[in-house]
Order: sequence, then structure tokens, then C-alpha cells
Amino acid sequence: MLAAERRFRIREMLSAQRTVSATELARVLGVTGATIRRDLEALEQEGLLVRSHGGAVSRASSTAYQGSYDYLLHVSAAEKQAIAREAAKLILDGDTVFLEGSTTVFELARCIQRRSRLTVVTNSPAIVVQFQHSPGVSVISTGGYLHKDTLYLQGVWTRRVLAEVRLDKAVLGVTGIDPEFGMSSADHPEAEIKQLLIKAARQRIALGDHTKFGRQNFAFVAPVTDIDILVTDSGVEQKYVEQLRDKGIQVIIAEVKEGEARKEKSKPLPEVGRRSLQVLGGGVSVTG
Repeated sequence: MLAAERRFRIREMLSAQRTVSATELARVLGVTGATIRRDLEALEQEGLLVRSHGGAVSRASSTAYQGSYDYLLHVSAAEKQAIAREAAKLILDGDTVFLEGSTTVFELARCIQRRSRLTVVTNSPAIVVQFQHSPGVSVISTGGYLHKDTLYLQGVWTRRVLAEVRLDKAVLGVTGIDPEFGMSSADHPEAEIKQLLIKAARQRIALGDHTKFGRQNFAFVAPVTDIDILVTDSGVEQKYVEQLRDKGIQVIIAEVKEGEARKEKSKPLPEVGRRSLQVLGGGVSVTG
């Protein structure tokens, strides 16, 4: 079993039971204790877990937890792709739309590459690269400070751009959504970006799979009534759907086909190859 597969299995076990022992992992995965220790060390460096005596504890229950971009691409991958397919129906030719740097919004970017006269503004280097071969899509990057773990541009340059633009639509990824508490994020810089997007767009669209509901993360973003449309998957509890609709929010449910959630994995990040991606204060350039 390759290291990437072992570590994915460890992530799954942590997600299900929050704590794991090194002995149990070695038995289930059929490897030595030394191999498991190396795997746990690598996952700790990603911020996924905290090693303890004889095992590890998941950090995912923390209100400030934010997994790496690569890890999040593979979590609820089928649900995110189903959500993206539904959300793509809301993006029309000729729109000026902001696509925020989240993995669910990244899946949406894959679905709208062939739009015409579309202007995309984004704080995601991954989304910038995704549209490099889309002649009908103009792409503007906000620039800013790159949070390397999450591939998320933020900071003063990003905020300055968002304060000076007006958009037809803004598409936000949701980290936590509770009908009463509102929308929340793992940290304040990301929450600030979301708040500016809500102000800059005429129509606000939030994307979030069912695991995001009922969660209250560290940084408050806005009340749920600040969004117009929420697209989620069919795993969401009906009580949340009813509460949001009672508040006047349009909720769109994306159906995940039976067995799809178990089998389907998100595609890897687009291969940049020999090109280099340079993040600048005024934007992103792809060279080479």
C-alpha cells in the first residue's frame, strides 16, 4: 500500500472516531509501527492531527481547524462535484462572478470552463490555472498574501480589490453554517474576504456539503440571511433545509447517485507542469 493511500485511510479513520492508536493502525494497514509513526508525523505537519502517546487525536473537531487544500479536495468529493453541477446552472454567459478559493468552488470552476463572455474574479491560484485554456472566460486575480496550506489569497491587497469592484454574483465556500448562529470560518482573514464578497455582489451564492451544517467555527462571517442561494447535497438534514427556507433563502439540493460517494474521488489539482505560477500584489501571472 502506497503512503498516500495509507494516509488517506488514516484520515478516514480519524474522521469516524476522532482518536486512533498506532497499534490499531499498524494492524489494519498491515505495516510496521515505524511506518505508522512516519505517517502520523506527516499528517501532523499538515495540521490534520495531534500525535499523542501511542496514537493520535484529530484536530477536525476544533473550531479553528482547516485542513490542507489537497486533503479537502478528497473529502466529500462526490458531494462537492454534485453541488458544482447544480451551481453551474446559476452561472450564465456574460456574468461577472467571483469564485472564492474553496475546494467546492474549484469543482464549480471545472464545470463552467466553456462559458462565453464570462468574467471570473478569484482569490484562488488553482482556479486561475483552471481557466487558462478557456477562450470565453476572462480571469482577474485579486493578488494578495498566499496561504500555502489552503491555496487562498488574502490580506490587504485582496481586501483592497474587493472593496473596489461590483459583481453580478459571488460564489462562496461554506466552512460552517448554522441557521441561527450564521456562517462561520476557521480564521478571521478568510471571514473578512467572505464579508467583502457579500457586500460586493448583487447575488450571493453559498456552496456547502451536508457536513458543514450545524457547525460553528471560530470566526463569524455573516447571518445566513446575507446569502440568496445555498446549494448543498442530498445528505443534508431536512430540518436545516426547512429553517433556511423559512428565512427566505433558496436552497438547492444536489442529488448524489447511490454508491457515488463511496467510489468517486476528486481529480487532482490541474497540472501546471513546467509553468511557474507567480503571485503578485496586483494579480497572478502564468509563465513558461
